Amino acid sequence: MSSSPEVLAPAGDADAMRAAVRAGADAVYFGLTGFNARARATNFDARELAGTMRFLHAHGVRGYVTLNTLVFEDELPIVERAIRTCAEAGVDAVIVQDLGVARMVRAIAPSLHLHASTQMTCTDAGSASFAASIGASRIILARELSVTEIAAIRASAPELELEVFVHGALCIAYSGQCLTSEALGGRSANRGACAQACRLPYDLVVDGVVRDLGDRAHLLSPEDLEASALVPELMKLGISSLKIEGRLKGPDYVGAATTLYRRAISAAMGEPEDLEETRRDALQAYSRGSGPGFLAGVDHQRLVDARGCDHRGLQVGTLARVQRERGRVWLVLRDLEAPIARGDGLLIEGARAGEGEVGGRVWDVDGERVWLGPDVDASAACVGHRVFKTSDPVRERAVLTRLEREPHRIALDLRFTGTIGDAPILEARTERGQTARVTCDAPLAHADKHALDEARLREQLGRLGDTPFSLRALEVDLPSAAHLPISSLNRARRALTDALSTSSHAAHATTSITASDLVRAASVPDRAPARAGLFVLCRTLEQASAALDAGADGIALDFLELTGTGDAVRALRARGTPFHLTLAPPRIRKPGEEKIDKFLRSLAPDALLVRGLGALLDAQRASDGIERIGDFSLNVTNRISAGEVLARGLAAFTPSFDLDAQQLVSLLDATLAPFAEVVLHHPMPLFHMEHCVIAALLSEGSDYKTCGRPCETHQISLRDRAGIDHPVEADVGCRNTVFHAKAQSAADLVARLRERGVQRFRIELVRERAADVHRLVRAYRGLIEGRASAKDTLRELRTEGGYGVVKGTLRVLQ
Repeated sequence: MSSSPEVLAPAGDADAMRAAVRAGADAVYFGLTGFNARARATNFDARELAGTMRFLHAHGVRGYVTLNTLVFEDELPIVERAIRTCAEAGVDAVIVQDLGVARMVRAIAPSLHLHASTQMTCTDAGSASFAASIGASRIILARELSVTEIAAIRASAPELELEVFVHGALCIAYSGQCLTSEALGGRSANRGACAQACRLPYDLVVDGVVRDLGDRAHLLSPEDLEASALVPELMKLGISSLKIEGRLKGPDYVGAATTLYRRAISAAMGEPEDLEETRRDALQAYSRGSGPGFLAGVDHQRLVDARGCDHRGLQVGTLARVQRERGRVWLVLRDLEAPIARGDGLLIEGARAGEGEVGGRVWDVDGERVWLGPDVDASAACVGHRVFKTSDPVRERAVLTRLEREPHRIALDLRFTGTIGDAPILEARTERGQTARVTCDAPLAHADKHALDEARLREQLGRLGDTPFSLRALEVDLPSAAHLPISSLNRARRALTDALSTSSHAAHATTSITASDLVRAASVPDRAPARAGLFVLCRTLEQASAALDAGADGIALDFLELTGTGDAVRALRARGTPFHLTLAPPRIRKPGEEKIDKFLRSLAPDALLVRGLGALLDAQRASDGIERIGDFSLNVTNRISAGEVLARGLAAFTPSFDLDAQQLVSLLDATLAPFAEVVLHHPMPLFHMEHCVIAALLSEGSDYKTCGRPCETHQISLRDRAGIDHPVEADVGCRNTVFHAKAQSAADLVARLRERGVQRFRIELVRERAADVHRLVRAYRGLIEGRASAKDTLRELRTEGGYGVVKGTLRVLQ
């Protein structure tokens, strides 16, 4: 078995942080008010950060600060101050998504460790290696990877520190690639303001007809992750850190989940542990249902139960019948899996989207029947449905009481050495690597009686009281019949624990480099920009032919089938008219899928879309003469990040959809604009996910091998609560993208962008027919060439104006 991995716990506030420390977390991660991916958490004040870090380090716990959001140009000076604050406070690492922020950390605080956030979407060895190339000492892998895929990354990059999520909520979309909150709610997940649109109810529309799914409505709400059983496998792979999600959760959840993984590691190391009860503690604190997520591999039938979206706790039975007696409505349960007591919270599952759901506190228990009190009308509770215990006050109090009375202590190994006439030396090393050394304030003397022996030394040195330590090993190297005053020994012990508490706390040196310096240094490549023109991303051969017929300067093919891509390339080239061809690989690349990129290169395109960090690393190393165009999924929101991606060999980059109109225009100055490709028109890609809604709901298959590929014979959409049908499309990797039903247009920005020097524009298609494509290309061609106004173009196309969606108030631009 490999060495013990770190247990990394979340801390949304001070109470949760204390619970994590008491439960045995090796490290905690938390956000400062401002730039972190959990804006709704209480978070921590930067002015108190030094004190927070001293508290953590005194308990032998590392502290990681989340700076894991995209950052706009005008915010870079604020981020600079945050980086300096973290360095001065002795933060152990910062967690970063934005490539520009990563560059800033390395330049401003070179010794401050950098962890690549899961928002960077690292899914293969290439993306992990890219993150390492920009200075990341640790890679937080995407949650969609299986243990087998993680093993492949480990084998390809054995030198990298890998961090894996093992517990907590799962996003249905890849972190860093979800634009749903922006498009539907005017809030950005990449800016820490996820609106949780995945937890809403949807109807499944198949070929234009709503499919009856019974009580399944929450089609995009996955179960929570609970992977304690997989800890031994992850340890064998040498995973550095086991991460618990939950910065919006309370101390009971944090304490219970941290305890679970602390004990799971101990069990994997051969120590006896009662993991089942500890697991129930954690799931009772918060759970939407639980399983191993993607760590056990893709299983579209398991991941999304679709019958609920909120905390349910533990299933305890089934509702057998409703019984009226003496003015009370009793709920008679069967198949009870756990006792129910007064004060427990119960939930009787309802019908579709929670209709008819009944819940409340238990007022009375009589055998297998319960009464929820006079204020709960349980008469219409759904017989035969599952019953969940949403709250167990006794269990929850027991968890917190145990943390208070029996906090986790750090194992301490001591060595006590000395010679007669000299002051002896006491040395210490903790299981977490802290070291200290003190010299006693009195010399050793010959003992007339009560000589020091190992038993007496263990008794005195083991009195560690309120310290976070417990004595494990003691090595004694003293002459026989040696004596030392107990008072001197006690003072040495106290001095040693004080030294240990401060041994790992140190500030990081900072440089004089500023954000402004880095913005000025982010120069464009010393080469000609990519060719100008209007390019159209197509998903069918019909669309591609129509785009070229309508006068597009080039097309990009983004097809479901690789064989279809090859056939389309040959058919389009057979037309005999020269055109610029770009091929688009899947947005996500997992281990083994590099062959897709190899196949696309074999078709000899003029350009390839670069959609992930692994492909960006390939672009830097490429010598095949094929241009690389960075896509929006690289999340470029400031000049420093633009410089980072262009320096990797890109001929052009696509600005992030997180930018609003003013931010986009401001970013693309005269030097940067010629290297930008701006998406003029597109149905916003909302969710991009490993989970296949199509296979889950139209087959009984667990993956692409067993689903029968209904995506090839049916057209699927998800209908939201407003009655709008959002298309669902699968890609080569069988991953789903849910697109917004209404296209977004940046027509009103074209004149300003042209003035700034933007020369490349893109139209993205989803299900448009040939006639639609003709109309789009001709309308935007007229706008770009100045033959039509933005107002006339928008009126003709009947699209919604605006580029990106967020700025300050996170409003949708109209």
